[in-house]
Amino acid sequence: MSMINSGLLEILLLAQHKADIKLGLHSKRVACYAFELAKELNQSAEFKKRIYLAGLIHDFGFLKLDIDLSKTSLHLPLQKDAEFIQQHITEGENLLAKVIADKGIIDIIRHHHEKFNGKGYPDQLKGDDIPLAARILAIADLYDAMMVGDMYGDERSVPSDVVNYLKNTASGNDLDPELVDVFLGLLERNPVFYLPVEDNDLRLYKVVYLIPGILEQGDLCDQYGTILVSQGAELTEHRLEQIRSNYRGQKIIYVPAEKA
Repeated sequence: MSMINSGLLEILLLAQHKADIKLGLHSKRVACYAFELAKELNQSAEFKKRIYLAGLIHDFGFLKLDIDLSKTSLHLPLQKDAEFIQQHITEGENLLAKVIADKGIIDIIRHHHEKFNGKGYPDQLKGDDIPLAARILAIADLYDAMMVGDMYGDERSVPSDVVNYLKNTASGNDLDPELVDVFLGLLERNPVFYLPVEDNDLRLYKVVYLIPGILEQGDLCDQYGTILVSQGAELTEHRLEQIRSNYRGQKIIYVPAEKA
């Protein structure tokens, strides 16, 4: 049985994309990271599908707030109106509960800003009282938000700095430390996003892991569309290390139009 009607999901993602493209792309990436972490934890197919769907729409409540997302940083500690921004949780929950019957998805969305130390919102849940899926989504959400800087600027964070923050600051405070360790293990495998061109009307990503050898899936680009490695080129260990250290931010594999 479908957790979300495919037509409804298309409407929700289209609305999110039209409201703010970068917010929509953030949600797609978060869904991928959360799915991969759930897969690494050997969760069920139902769990993985639910957390992926929740990731796609976890910030939908921002569409209800009277703010210009293109001019607003989502780094809540820097916000004078943090309480106002935090309303996106309950607004999203209230909106989506009207059209989505799956309570599990709604619960993930409600609790993805809870903190492991109990200082999150909206319910100040602590530790294992926070649903596992929400703890997973919290890691994916924070990692992606940090990797793209303030989400709406040009500055991208240095990947090693983000990893150090997750490991030494967020772990045990904001985030579940055991899950952080598993997630950091995934990052060591060079995850990048792959945008399939067939049977993918919603233009959803999936994660693939770069390994030495010929890059067969398509052109590897940075978030600006600059080609880092062309399809058919060889990925050496040295080249992979260069990509990790020199090209900050997100990396996406596109299939060149003439080869699609």
